[in-house]
Amino acid sequence: MNQGSVRPRVWPWVTKAVVLAAAYFVVARVGLRYAAIGESISPVWPPTGLALAALLVLGPRYWPAVFVGAFLANATTAVPLIAATGIAAGNTAEAVLGAYVMRRLSGEQGVALDRLVAVRALVLVAGPLSALASAVIGVTTLWLTQALPPQSHAWTAVGLWWGGDYLGALVVAPVLLSWATPAASAADGFGGQRAAAELAVFTGGALLVAELVLGRLFPASSLPQIEYPYLLFPLVIAAALRIGPRGASLTTLVVALIAVGHAARGGGPFAMQTVPSTAVALVLYIGLLAVTGLTLGAVAAQGRRAQTELRDAHENLQGVIESSPLAIYAVDRAANVLTWNPAAETLYGWVAAEVVGGPLPILPPDGDTADRAVRERVLRGEAVRGAEVTHRRKDNSPVTISLSVAPLYGAGRQVAGMLSIAADLTELRRLEVQYRQSQKLEAIGRLAGGIAHDFNNILTAILSTSELLLADVVPGSRVHDDVDEIRKAAQRAAGLTRQLLVCSRQQVLEPRVVDVNALVVEAQQLLRRLIGEDVELRTTLAPSLEAVRADPSQLEQVILNLVMNARDAMPRGGVITIETSNVELDGGYADRHVPVRPGPYVLLAVSDTGIGMDAATQARLFEPFFTTKPPGEGTGLGLATVYGIVKQSSGYIWAYSEPSHGTTFKIYFPRVGRAPEAVAAPDAAVAPLGGSEVVLVVEDQDEVRRLTRRMLEARGYVVLAVASGAEALQMAERHAGPIDLLVTDVVMPGMHGHEVALLLEPTRPEMQVLYVSGYPDASIVHQGLLKPGLAFLQKPFGPDALARKVREVLDARDNDGPALRP
Repeated sequence: MNQGSVRPRVWPWVTKAVVLAAAYFVVARVGLRYAAIGESISPVWPPTGLALAALLVLGPRYWPAVFVGAFLANATTAVPLIAATGIAAGNTAEAVLGAYVMRRLSGEQGVALDRLVAVRALVLVAGPLSALASAVIGVTTLWLTQALPPQSHAWTAVGLWWGGDYLGALVVAPVLLSWATPAASAADGFGGQRAAAELAVFTGGALLVAELVLGRLFPASSLPQIEYPYLLFPLVIAAALRIGPRGASLTTLVVALIAVGHAARGGGPFAMQTVPSTAVALVLYIGLLAVTGLTLGAVAAQGRRAQTELRDAHENLQGVIESSPLAIYAVDRAANVLTWNPAAETLYGWVAAEVVGGPLPILPPDGDTADRAVRERVLRGEAVRGAEVTHRRKDNSPVTISLSVAPLYGAGRQVAGMLSIAADLTELRRLEVQYRQSQKLEAIGRLAGGIAHDFNNILTAILSTSELLLADVVPGSRVHDDVDEIRKAAQRAAGLTRQLLVCSRQQVLEPRVVDVNALVVEAQQLLRRLIGEDVELRTTLAPSLEAVRADPSQLEQVILNLVMNARDAMPRGGVITIETSNVELDGGYADRHVPVRPGPYVLLAVSDTGIGMDAATQARLFEPFFTTKPPGEGTGLGLATVYGIVKQSSGYIWAYSEPSHGTTFKIYFPRVGRAPEAVAAPDAAVAPLGGSEVVLVVEDQDEVRRLTRRMLEARGYVVLAVASGAEALQMAERHAGPIDLLVTDVVMPGMHGHEVALLLEPTRPEMQVLYVSGYPDASIVHQGLLKPGLAFLQKPFGPDALARKVREVLDARDNDGPALRP
């Protein structure tokens, strides 16, 4: 370690040590002026308190400064240097021992004299024990060096030395410690300008009264002279109670200085016939005064501290109650309000000034059975948690509350009132209704999707068979017409199953970035023809509307269904308004409309001036097969279809309506930051082509499998037909030649079509895959979107549609198009 790094740490210690040694020397010289036995034994020894306080505040490593100061003070007297050295060693041991005992006995609370444990440590142990050590060492040193006066008794010298040092510890150390720890006084409530002013008044008063009392300025006829000094005790007690340890110690020091000064001059009530007797009287008086002040100062400090802690705890508790988001209020046994926090004001509508001191106003006029039961239980001493009750607001509207109540105890542990915490359940109950409705629609959708899946297999057989028959019979014949009616009925049924798939959100979508305004404009002419002349169609389209990602044909279906629904709600005509705009849904809206997520959206709103709906109708609005139309006039799938398309497009739909006030449907689609994609015109119909490739057909439904084989063989393909995934694997293993195409149903028992394709891929890398299904599985459709690169054909299908799709998949391979692999 270099010398430069040592100096910054050494010089502060040296500076403080020099100041401490000099202070000890000066104070010690003052004490030696009152020496009663020889030149070194004084009944007043203030350096003891100085040294003890210094080592407690600065630390024990400053003991050399105490030794130097004590040695120099005694070396300037007539005692030999060896005696001065021994006395200095005793004074140093006294300070080190006293500081050590104080720290050990005071513990973690510290040595500040604002606590009784520190006062007891100083008065009962550290002060007397350290003073005794100094007295024994000092008198022994004087005796050994023959510096003790011959006429003096050793025990008298020890007693006088002990008393002087003990008084120094009791009077001087508390003053220094109390001023060296100002934070403690402030924490005890004794800080501030007012306390400083009171301290000045008490100090001046102590100086004046002590001079009057101890200077014998009162006539002797009033009280015996020995009793006059005790008139100063009320002053010290008052200073201790008003200002704490700082006031008690400073007042005691002033009185002690005046008492010692008068006694040293042979005056005052403590002047006796002999010096030892004067010293004993003085020591007893000052010691009793100091102990009284220190004890009461600590008691007052602890009382102030307890008051401060209680006030802080009350303020903290009040702050918690005031800032609580839950309504908190307290009432007495007669149900009169004691407290009413801001959350209660928000929940119920009454401000605190309106209800505190008066009867609790939140109970319904006819009472609430659950609330009465809660009150009875709490008044018996029970705590109630989570009781659901009905209260009323200031506007008399009912509010459902989750109420937790605890008894408030008064004197004698008797229940004096109740503390209530109330949480508004209105929003929670509304969200529960929304969740149950969503779950119900989900369950109905699954059921509809399952029905559509099975029905599509049947329709595939009907449509395929009817189209094969139409190709074999003479056009215009009665048989041809009958078969054509069968085909048309099957096509209508297929349309119904497609709606069921939309309701269940299982329809295969072809989403793209689209302009909602453009779709509305394109649909206007068709919509005006459909709604009739007695209904006016208005559009309010945002000029800079951003794009959304959706299937354009399905979005057109949404607009069409909502407009037709609005037309049916206006039997006498009216106005239908289609509106679009860019909106930003914040967290508050999302909280009120679960499961909406905050963010930027495009709003598509359809409003009418029709008959409106009541709450019961709105609760079932999007259920499949629910309709308010007469039997035979509606399927009940229109709005369910809208709901399914919106949900499958990651959007949200809400209906707002009141009877006789029309209805508004608001649909929110997430915005996308890209320009709308051009909608490709459908390719012109071409005659389906055949081929000679090998096709492996995997279909668990017998009739569909037979018809698929028949339709493909009629086009020239070589068909390998199996009923399950396991059979497909076996067939692929047995077949020696190539397999150009796998046509597989998606959902099959045991092994799904996608799994079959994945298992065949290692051994048949050249094989293409075409998936068919009436109910797309999650492996094919992810959130309603077909995975890129997968070919899919929706059931039901006819011979032409199947042949066209098969040829398309095979040609994509031959033309080096994208591989349609699993």
